Order: sequence, then structure tokens, then C-alpha cells
Amino acid sequence: MNRWTQGVILGIALLVLPGFAWAQQGTITGTVTEAETGDILPGATVQIVGLGTGAATDAEGKYEIANVPAGEQTVRVSFVGYQASESTVTVPEGGTVRVNVQLKTAQAQLEEVVVTGFGREQTRGETNVSVSQIDAGELTETTEYENVSDLLQGRTSGVTVSRSSGNVGAGLRFDVRGGVSLNSDGQPLIFVDGTRIAQDPAPGFDVGGQGTGSPLADLDPSNIESINVLKGPAATSLYGTDGTDGVVLIETKSGEQGQDLQVEYQGTLGVATKQSGYNDDIYPTADRLNDIHRQGNIQGHRIAVSGSGDITTYNLAYSYRDTESIFPTGEGQRNNVNASIEARPTESLTISSRSTLAFNYYDRPIADNSIFGVLGALALDAPFGDFTERDSSAYFAIEDRQRVRKFQQSIELSYRPETVPGLRLRAQGGADISARRNDQTRPSQYEDVYNSVGGERNALDSDRRRFNADLTATYEYDITSDLSATTTAGTQLFTESDRQINATASRIGTDLITDIDAGTQLDFIGESLSNERSAGIIGRQQFEFLDRYSAEFSVRRDWSTRLVAGETDSFKEWYPAARASAQIGDFEVIPDAVSRLNVRASWGQSGSLPDLVDGEFLRLQGQASGFGSGAVIGNVGDPDLGLERVNEVEGGFDVGINNRYSLSVTYYRQNTDNSIVNFDPALSTGFGNQNAPRNVGEIFAQGIETSLDVTALRTEQHTLSFNANYSYREREVKELGGQSIFGGFQRNVIREGLAPFTFFGRRVEGARFDDSGEYRGPEVTDERVELGNPVPDHFGGIGFSATLFEDLRVNAQAEYQLGHQTYSNTARFLALRGGHEQRRALQSELDNLQAGTDRYRAVANELARTNPNVGEIDNFLQDADFLKLRTVGVRYDASSLIGSVAGVDQLRTFTVGFSASNLFTITSYDQGPDPEVNSEGSRGLIRGQEFLTLQNPREYTFTLEVGI
Repeated sequence: MNRWTQGVILGIALLVLPGFAWAQQGTITGTVTEAETGDILPGATVQIVGLGTGAATDAEGKYEIANVPAGEQTVRVSFVGYQASESTVTVPEGGTVRVNVQLKTAQAQLEEVVVTGFGREQTRGETNVSVSQIDAGELTETTEYENVSDLLQGRTSGVTVSRSSGNVGAGLRFDVRGGVSLNSDGQPLIFVDGTRIAQDPAPGFDVGGQGTGSPLADLDPSNIESINVLKGPAATSLYGTDGTDGVVLIETKSGEQGQDLQVEYQGTLGVATKQSGYNDDIYPTADRLNDIHRQGNIQGHRIAVSGSGDITTYNLAYSYRDTESIFPTGEGQRNNVNASIEARPTESLTISSRSTLAFNYYDRPIADNSIFGVLGALALDAPFGDFTERDSSAYFAIEDRQRVRKFQQSIELSYRPETVPGLRLRAQGGADISARRNDQTRPSQYEDVYNSVGGERNALDSDRRRFNADLTATYEYDITSDLSATTTAGTQLFTESDRQINATASRIGTDLITDIDAGTQLDFIGESLSNERSAGIIGRQQFEFLDRYSAEFSVRRDWSTRLVAGETDSFKEWYPAARASAQIGDFEVIPDAVSRLNVRASWGQSGSLPDLVDGEFLRLQGQASGFGSGAVIGNVGDPDLGLERVNEVEGGFDVGINNRYSLSVTYYRQNTDNSIVNFDPALSTGFGNQNAPRNVGEIFAQGIETSLDVTALRTEQHTLSFNANYSYREREVKELGGQSIFGGFQRNVIREGLAPFTFFGRRVEGARFDDSGEYRGPEVTDERVELGNPVPDHFGGIGFSATLFEDLRVNAQAEYQLGHQTYSNTARFLALRGGHEQRRALQSELDNLQAGTDRYRAVANELARTNPNVGEIDNFLQDADFLKLRTVGVRYDASSLIGSVAGVDQLRTFTVGFSASNLFTITSYDQGPDPEVNSEGSRGLIRGQEFLTLQNPREYTFTLEVGI
């Protein structure tokens, strides 16, 4: 037993040992059922308000809570999807009181329990911030999902999630309220069962621009129970600088108290195909491009065991999924082992452990911006360029394989001392450890194609470690009979380290030897190591008056190894927040049909830290040269660099009508100042080839988020419900020190007066003619102007779910995005090489027309808009609005039918199902097969640019699930 464990046990003992006078006690028992049908509700939560004690109903809907102090007690019963119920009872000394509860369904969704930060749970109708929750456990019962991103698309207001390409395991780009931080990568902080996981892509070799993927791609969606999304500083200020771009809280499945042993098997078979083909009006080789895509096979197996004992609940699962890419040489294999165990050795102490072990493999095709990419060979060169003279098998022969070993562990201890009612002590620790091996090989027999003598071998090893610890103490108490309060204090610790080493060797000699040390020529070797630590302390005070009005104040202070000098002790590291809500649904002026009306307002601050060494004036790094090894300037920083600061004001309301309709509306307004922007230092400093950071940036953003849920029908055998959400956002860079920051190809820009990532360049006004009326190229604006926006202004989703005759379930979800554009570098480079079919047809027609005629001028104007020779003009920029049917799922539970026919009593479930994703797309974008992809993966300044990027696939899967 280590000292830390001994300290925890000693601390608990000090709380328990002091002598307190014990009151006479009794017992509360009863049954929880559904009000409309009378069905039992196993797993419902029963709590004694103010005492912090409770129990869960067993498989028969029964519960029992012993050692309850005699006298009046308030019993609260809650269950996901139902309205919570509270009742006051008198507990007799040494006796038992029975409390049977019937819960009404919460069709209005306002009774869903959501997590609002640091373990605090509230119903949606009580929250004072906007929180989006996805019931992943229910969704996966009906629909098969390839990736965690599929669970989020179209279901969360204010958030867009997309895969950057169709590669298996591709990177995910989260966009939470558009992101108003210049210093972060726009990705939210992600916790899985309380473990903070790496949200940035792991290192690896590029395959034409795509990164190595997302850590979330390593997770099995079927093992996820719920996802909560906190969207802005008003909700995430308790997470400090780490929560600037939102916080995503993922909880995996666990066992239920009172549940008998259950064993479940699920098998999946399916195919992946391309969504749409290349436009033959643009691509002369459209048929070959379409034919090169294949039908990829999908196979999956999952077995889970769950149940409970006297003091424990458990859920153990193993899943395997093999997905072939729609492009040759692409494939992904995912192996997940999940274990969730919870023990309650006493009524006061709960210990839980959740573990995930992953062994995953990804083979990635060379695509995007690569001269060795097959899509490039077919789209840009054949039949016009040099690639037709080369052996096409050389492109398929390049191997790029990643091998991932990943371990996540979360341990939580929750203690509610019986001697101090209302007090809860919570300690949680998490570890996210991954090792990734990336091998890339170019065979020797194609050395003339690869321009590498004797073949080439690349190898990279990466080791990533993340550890976090949360310690909180929460005390609930009554100030008066009408006023209650909750005080929370805690700390959060985090450390991360990344180490990688990679090497490139050539002159392998023979393909029979693949070890990198078989190369007689070492072309490159490199190593990197980074280590960061951060900590924060939090305080939160909440008041509730008449169980109707709520006010909350919180503050956090951060420390970080990124702050090595300057303002490390300044007030700027404190992040305050204030929130309030009022439940006014039962006021006399409110119509009786309104079952719940919650009005809320909040304000909060967050920020973003500088880069790891931006606070150091000068950092040197080693470099080899012809004169030997030495030191060169690696980074120039500013010791007085301050922290970026984000302020957010949020307000809204949640209304439920007749327990069938719920509407949530939120308005937010954000302002970011003190953002860090890099500048070129004066040449006199001697740092002319470096960038120096300064605090000058300011960004403004505002938006509206709405969501609507409707229960149109609910009977004993049939249900029908609809959901819809809509969001609007606008953003503007207010200050940037007078400079502009461009991304690749000089198309996306961060510039004062524009939204971040705006397409910026010269606009084509039409054709330019000489005095004789001859066409002389495009007429463009003299100055660069705003051309478009890669981030949608309007977005949302529409869906429905239905149950027919109890056993047949159907759901579907669609997503739409409006008000944005995509730039096709593929079409432009095709035109550069003389292969753009539409441009060639226009040029041919123009050559046969008389200059100066109306038709000649009309064709010339069209031809001008396909000119590729001025790189920053708006040709090949096109509206990318779309409506996609994201998922469709159908499940039929035949267990009762089979059980009655075959006389099998042990069969709990026997379900067959069909799922489809990306079933159809409605869009005007026709310069590529998919308007969503991004040629530079899921990070970076490049947005909305497509360059030979593999489209996202359409998938069809069939499932069989058997449970006993």
C-alpha cells in the first residue's frame, strides 16, 4: 500500500471516527413503476434529499433504504426519460414505511439528467447553462455506428462534427460555437469516464495531408452510454483554460444494481460504398475515378457480460470491428476490451473502476496532395500527363500501417459520511496511455517512380501519456426552510508527455527484408519530447430558494508550466462565472398547458495558454552541420506574454408543454481579447527568421441555438417522437495588430473585419477583352476581398424515432449546413494541366465563334470563371450547402415470438436490424463527390478545401443480437 492510499484511508477514518450522537433510525421501502402502463422500472434512483443516501431499484422495481433517521424525510425518485417525483414521509423509529412511486414519462425531455461540470447533475429543466445530451445507449440499440462522430452529427445544437476524409479512423473536427480562440486548435476538452484523453491527432506520416486520425476513432460507439456537451465559457469556466473550446463528457456503459447475470452477443456484417461519383462534365476520367473505388466489407462482433452482486455491479465487453475502406489498400481493425466495476462496500462508500484496452490497426491509402496518390494520377494526369507512362501498381504498392496500443483507466471513490449528512467527498483519477507505431514502405522495384534508390523505409514510434486527478468536496445544507445551499471546493491536476522518434532509410536492397536498419543509407532521423503540467483550484457556491430560484457563483485559478515568467501571479489566471435560473412554469399567468418553464442566464470567463515555450525569451536547439553539431535558435518568445481571455454571456429558456413538447432557446455573446499573434521581429534583433508572439488579437462572436422535441404518440405498444435543432452564428476578428494570417494555398485568412478562416482573394468580375473584342483572360478585382466562408452560418438536424407493436423500432437523423463554401483544388489543378472538361469545351466553342458577338462574350465570361492561372481568385469556390440523411436504423426484437414458438425461457433478446449511414446527400456542390472533406485533415488553418480527398463512405450494415 503506497503512501497516497494510506493518506486517503487515514483521511476517511478521521471523518468517521469522531463520536456523533446517532438518532433512532428506520427503513424506507417500496416499488417504482411507470404511471401510464404500470410496468416496473428497474434501475431507478431513489434518494433521501439532504442526506446523500439512496438506492437503485432491482430487477423487480423494488428498493430498500435502511438506517434512515426517524422523522420527516423527502424521497426523490428519478429515472432517465421520466419526470422526477418527490414526496415527504414520516419514518417511524425502528420501523418501516412503504413509498410506492409511479413516474410519469418526460416526453418533453426536460427531466433528462445532464452533467453541468465537475460531477454536478441536474435535470434539463433546472439547468442554468445550455447543455446538450445524447443518449448514446438508446441510439445504439437501434442503429449501428462506425465512429463516435456519427453519434453527434446533426443532434447537438451549436456543434458540428465531421470526419476530415473517408479514411478509416480519420480525424474528427469539432466546431463548438465556431471557436473564438486564436491560440487553441478549436477542439473541445474530452473526458471519457472522467479520464482526460488526448484530443489532438497523434504524430505520424502524412498520406497527402491527412493526419493520423482521432483518439475518439479508437473507441467503440456501442460501449458508450451518454455524451454531454458543455459549449462555452459560461458553462466551462470551471475547467479553466482547458475548456475554452467546450467540454465533451463521455460515459461508457455500466451494470445496474439488482440486475441478474446477462450475456449478450452482437454480430455485424455490412458494406461500405462511395456516396457519389465524380462529375463527368468536369473530370474527363470520371469513369476511371469512380471505378477505382471499391465496395469495402464490414464485419463486427461484440460480446458483453453484465450483472450485479450484493455490493457490486459490473459490465464487461469485448468488441472487434474490421472495416475496409472504399479505396484499395485502406482498412481498419479495432479491438476494444471494456471493463466497468462498481462496488458499494457500505452505504457511504462507492468505488468504481472503468477500463478500456484497445489494440487497433489502420492501413491508410496515399491520397490527397501527393504525387504518389492514385486519385491524383487518375484525376490530374491520365490521359494528359506523365503518369500514364508509369506502372500504376507502384501507387498501390506503398504501404502505410499504424499499430495502436491504448489503455484508459478511471478510478473514482465517492464517500458520504453518515455522521455529516449532505457531505460528499470525491476523488477521481484517470490515465490515458497510448503507443503508436507507424510504418511506411516504398518497394525497391519502383524506385524510378518514387525517386528513392533501392526503396525506402520510414518508421515512427510515439508514446503518449496523460494523467489527471480530481479531488472535490461538496456540502449540501439548508440555511432556512426555504433556502438551501451547496458548497463545492476542489482541485484538478493534469500532466502530459509525448515522446516520438522517427527515421527514414533507403537502399534497402531487397523487399524480403523490411527492417529499417537494412537500409544502407540513413536519410533522416529525429526525436522529440515534450512534457507539460497544469493544475487548478475551484470553488463553487450555489443557492436555491423555494426550490424554484437558483443562483451559482464559481471561480477557478490555473497554474501551468507554459507560464514560466512574467504574469504567472496576475489576476488574469482567475476565471470567474455566475449563473442563475428561475422555474416559473407554475405561475398563475402561465397557461396550464405549460408543464415546465425555466429561464436562465449565465456569464463566465475562460482563456487559452500560449504555446509551450512562448513565454521563454530564447530557446536553443541542436543541429548538425558540415562543421559538426551545434546550437541554433529554435524559438523566440516573450516573458511578459499574457493569457488570452474569453468572456461569454449566455441566456435562454426551456419550456415544456403538455409533457409532449419541449423547446430550448439559447443566445450567447462572446468576446476574446489579448489573443496571441506571431509577428516578425525587427531585423536588428538578429531573430529575423523567427516569429515573436504578442498579445494583440480580439475576436467577437454571437449566435442562437434552438432545439425542439415532440412526442406525437405514446401508447402501450406505439411511440412516435421527433427532434429538430437549428443554430446560427456569426464571428468577426476585431483586432490582429494590422496583419493577416494565411493558411495553405493562400486561401483561408484570419484578418481584421472578417470571420476567422474566411476565403480571401481577388474576385473574378468576368472576361477581359481587347479593343477588337478578343478574349484576354479574366477581369479580376485589384485588391483581395472576402470571397466566402468555409464554416456554415446556419446548421442543425431533423430526426424521428418510432416504436411499433412494442418490438419494432425505427429511427432516422438528418443534418443540414447552410451558408458556406468549399474550394476544389482538384478542379483547379485539373484545369492547370489542361484536363478540365468544362473548360476545354468552353475553349473549343470560343475558338469557333466570332469575336465581339453576344455568344462569344457569354462563353468568354464562363471561360474566365474556369481560369486556374491566378491562384488566389474565386474560381473553383462553390456553395457547399447540403442536407444529408446521416443515419437510418431499424430493429425488430423477435425474442417473444421465438420464445413462444420454441419454448425457450432463457432468451432475453433476439434482435435483427438494418442500418445505413450517409444514405443520400442533397447539395449544389458538384466539383467533387463530397462537400464535407478537408485536404489538411482535422486541424490547422486550412478549412473547406478539397484536394484529391477521399470522400466519406456510405455504409449498410445488418446486425444480429442475442441476449440471455
